[in-house]
Amino acid sequence: MPTDLCEAKRMLRKEILSKRRHLGEEICQTFGRQFAERIVGLDEYKAADTILCYASCKGEADTWKLIEKALEDGKRVALPRVTGPAEMHFYKITSMKDVAPGYYDIPEPLENCQEEVFEGFLVVPGTAFDRQMHRMGYGGGFYDVWLKRHGSHVTACGLAYDFQLRNEIPFERHDRMMNIVITPDEVIRKGDAADDND
Repeated sequence: MPTDLCEAKRMLRKEILSKRRHLGEEICQTFGRQFAERIVGLDEYKAADTILCYASCKGEADTWKLIEKALEDGKRVALPRVTGPAEMHFYKITSMKDVAPGYYDIPEPLENCQEEVFEGFLVVPGTAFDRQMHRMGYGGGFYDVWLKRHGSHVTACGLAYDFQLRNEIPFERHDRMMNIVITPDEVIRKGDAADDND
C-alpha cells in the first residue's frame, strides 16, 4: 500500500472513531431503531430469506433491533465469528441466547452454533463509506476477505452515521464495495452516484 494512502486511511479512521467514541449509548440505540426501520422497509430485506449481520458494539451503528426484528420475521439470521487472522465465518443463531462476547469482546455466535451461512442480505460495519459505495473497515481485512469469497451471493449493505459518509474515501483494489449504504437520512444504492453525473 502506498505510504500516503496508508496515512490517509489511518488519519480518517482516527478522526471518525474519535467522533464515534463520543456518542452516548442512548444515541446509538436511537439510530439503531432508525436503521432497523429503514432496512426492514427495503425490498431487498423483504425478499431475503437470510439476514447476515454484525453484532454492534463500541459505538457502532446499533444492529440489535434489526437482529431481533429479523428473528421475529422468521428470517434465518447469521452473525460472524472470528476463526483466525482476517478469517471469519457467519453462523446461524436462533435467539439472542446464542450470542456471547468473543474476539476482542465482540459479540459472536456460541461454539454450538455450527450452521454456516454464505448468502442473503448482509449488513456490514465500517469506519467510513462514500457515495461511490467504497467502504473503509477497521484494518483487519475480515469483511474484505469474506466478501471476496462470497460477495456474489449477498446484497452488501453498509450502515453509517452521517459523519461516516464522505463524498470520497481512500480505497485500494482489495477493498470490497457495497450495494447499498444507509445513513439516518439516506438510502444510497449502487449506481446512484453515476446517475447523478448523467
